[in-house]
Amino acid sequence: MADCCDDAQAREAQFLVQALARAHARPGQAAEYVDGVACCAECGEAIPEARRKALPGVGLCVGCAEELIRITGGW
Repeated sequence: MADCCDDAQAREAQFLVQALARAHARPGQAAEYVDGVACCAECGEAIPEARRKALPGVGLCVGCAEELIRITGGW
């Protein structure tokens, strides 16, 4: 019989599969530009200029990058 830990692991595995599918759909996770503003390839939020300057070519906002690290355990 499954307990709450088994359920959590199953949900985490499902989220990982979905995240990987999204990542494969967007090779390189390049930022998308909307009206000249770089936007996160995952959620579409604007990527702050300071982040773009610190990490040239970045394609994810801080929140999505942190979520990717949390789900995958690293880059």
